[in-house]
Formats: sequence, C-alpha cells, structure tokens
Amino acid sequence: MRLAFLLLLAPLFAAEKSKLPEPYQSIAELSHASPPEFSADALLRIVETNNPDARKIDRANRLDLVEQAFRMAAAVKFPIRMHGVAGSMVDTRSGFLSKAYDLKFDSLSLQSRAVRDMLPLDPAKARELFLAIPRPTLAPLTCQDPMVYDVSDYYLTVSAVFHGAFTTPERKKEEDINFLLDYLGLASSPAQLAPVARLVKSVGVSPQQREILWAKFNGLLESLQPDDRSFTAALDEIGREVVPENQASFEKYKQKSKGCPDDARPGVTLDLSQGPVHAGSTPQIERYWQSSQARQLLEAGQRLRFTADGKLIPEAARSTREWQQQLTDYLSQLADWTADQEKSEADYFHEKCVVYEALVELIPPGPQRDKMIQAYVDFAGNSSLQQQSPVEWFMHAHSMLERVRSTNGGEPAKLLDAFERSGNPVLALYAAEERVFAGQVPSWVTNSN
Repeated sequence: MRLAFLLLLAPLFAAEKSKLPEPYQSIAELSHASPPEFSADALLRIVETNNPDARKIDRANRLDLVEQAFRMAAAVKFPIRMHGVAGSMVDTRSGFLSKAYDLKFDSLSLQSRAVRDMLPLDPAKARELFLAIPRPTLAPLTCQDPMVYDVSDYYLTVSAVFHGAFTTPERKKEEDINFLLDYLGLASSPAQLAPVARLVKSVGVSPQQREILWAKFNGLLESLQPDDRSFTAALDEIGREVVPENQASFEKYKQKSKGCPDDARPGVTLDLSQGPVHAGSTPQIERYWQSSQARQLLEAGQRLRFTADGKLIPEAARSTREWQQQLTDYLSQLADWTADQEKSEADYFHEKCVVYEALVELIPPGPQRDKMIQAYVDFAGNSSLQQQSPVEWFMHAHSMLERVRSTNGGEPAKLLDAFERSGNPVLALYAAEERVFAGQVPSWVTNSN
C-alpha cells in the first residue's frame, strides 16, 4: 500500500524537480552566477517569453521561477526607481543614474513585475506576494536633489491585483474596494499622487465606489505635506490627471509649497561641449567632461565625428588614411586617461563608456572596430563599479548593444560574441538572453509610464 502511494506521488515530485527545456535551463543556470538584479530579470524573462518552445515550460516551473525572482528582487541595490529632473540629464551623473533606473532593476519594480507575472498562474499567490512587498517609503527630498521617485509600476500592480486577485465572494463583501482604499491611503509623497489618480480613473468600479475613491484622493491632496523637490517635479503631472471632482482639493494642494523657484528652466539651450547650461542654482548637478583630460577627449572625439563646419563626416571619409591617423592619435590619448583624473571611479567609467560607444559607432566595419569592441568589453567587464552599483554598470552594456544595432553594419552578433567570451557572468547571461529572446522587447521596457 505504501509503495502504491509513493508511486502515485512520484509524478508530482518529478514535475516539481524537472529541468526546464533548453535553452531556458541554460539561462536559469547562468543567472545563478549573477547579482540578484540580473538573476531576477532573467527568470522573469523566461516566464514572459512568447517563444513557441516556451510552451513546454510547465506551470510548476513557472510558479517556481516567479517566486525565485520575487525573493531575489528583495536583495538588489536600488530599492525604488528614480529619474532625473529637468536640467539634470545631459552629460551628468544624475543623467546616467536615471538611464540606469530606467531599466527597472530596482527592488520595487522587479517585485511588482513578479506579481503581475504570477497573476495568470495563481491569483491567490500573486496577492500573497504583493502583500509581502514593503510599502514604499519615499523620504523627503530637497531642491538640491537632482532625482525624484517613480513608483508608477507599483500602482499598475495595485490595479492588476485589484482586477485579478479577488474572488467573487470577496468582491461581494467589497474587500477589493477596501484593498484599494488601503493602498491609496499609504501615499505620502507628491510622486505618488499622479499614479494614484490614474489608478482611480482606470479601475473597474461602480460610480458610487469611484466617488468613494475620489473622496479618498481628495483627502490626500488636502492632508499631504509635500517636500519642495517632489512638489515641483510632480505638479504638472498631477494637474494632467485631475478631474472636476478633484479641482477644489487640487487648488488647496497647490498652495502648500512654493516648490523650487531656483530650478533650471525648460527650453534652455544646452552646449554639449560645455556641459548643461541652466538658469538657477538648483538642482545640484555633477557635470561630466570637466577635467582637462576628459574635455580634450570630448573635443577630439567631436572632430572625429564632425567637419569644421559642423557636418557629419561620411563613412567613406572615415576610411581614409588621414582619418585613420586621427583615430590612432585619439586612441593613444584615450590610453593615457586614468580614473584618478576624474572625481570618482563611476564618473570615469561613464565617460569612458560613452567614448567607446561613440568609437564603435564611428569606426567602419573591420579589424579596427573589432578591436574597439574587445577593448570596451575588457574595460567594462573588469570595472569595480559592477560590485558597487550593478545596474549603473550594466546600463552601458545595454546602451552599447542598442547603439550597435542601430548603426548601419553594426554587427551586433560580434558584440554578443565578445560578451559571451568575456568571462563576466552578467555579460555572458545578457548575450544568452539576447540570442534566445531576440526581437522581444522586455516588459521592463514596455511597461512604462
């Protein structure tokens, strides 16, 4: 009798422990050697792929992949996504950080994404996971801060859980509405108000229920004490989401802060050779290309790209002996540039990666560009920034691949080959993912607000 019982259970154990079909098993194994940001993303991309052969991945494995990704996401470096404010994005430290955050490898975005991936598999489990996400705590900012919070994906997930994770009996008791009211009430920063307003406008509720939700939102507008930076950054977006039912409360909200009157003004011309030029004294911006060596490289790089009268140098001219000699001189200058000439290792890394990206785009196909690709991979793959700030480091690998893909004759396969041979686990994982999921834009790019 005991043997018969064990035989009945055997298929269940086999299903739980079965390997993924290839190439997904290899990607999952590669992910184990990477920091949690990239491991979580890789596992979720396996679940999200629409490749025909992915139908072979059974439900038990899909559930396990999403749960693993959710747990890993709790350990990533960036807790909450941020983005740069106006006037802080061009050739600045905050600009590159903002690009890194745009990949949505922060803990809140990854865990929110895992919940949305879990919903079609197990709604009850998705709700359980969502309730386990720490509620966002957005510390007040000052006008000196060049970056502000972005919690849009979190509130998209609130909506998804509301629509997909409550049973009919629970809805009859309006437990779903109480869930919404609870999560509306947690808003403590202006950065949350526009996503909350979009949430209220989009959820499928009765007119009476929506009236209750708007009353809750109006209470937020009237009671919230905004910090000046977040108030300034979010005001226009909140105004675009306001409906007539909110107008009186919104007018009261607008009187709560003067914002940051010394901020950069929109429409100010930017001179890339001089760094961003802006009116006012805030936010505090760390500009790039300020050291003597960096500025010389920037100016010499512009001469490789543009003629004296500002026209783009055609590819044919970039194959001439004269241009190639100019390139040789530039590479010698690049080799003399060291991290101790910049304010920080991160600043040096960002600036040098930009130079490599420009060179790979400029140099015509051939041995010289192949060498430049390898030089970039060697530099990036051995940078200490990978340990200090993994996503900030990885952003340039993503940027380089996009740059190569968009360049005529860019040969992205050569870059992926170099990533694969690099010995760097993250670059090798990225190459494997790009080959398997080619042509599929990741959800962390498409799910944006």
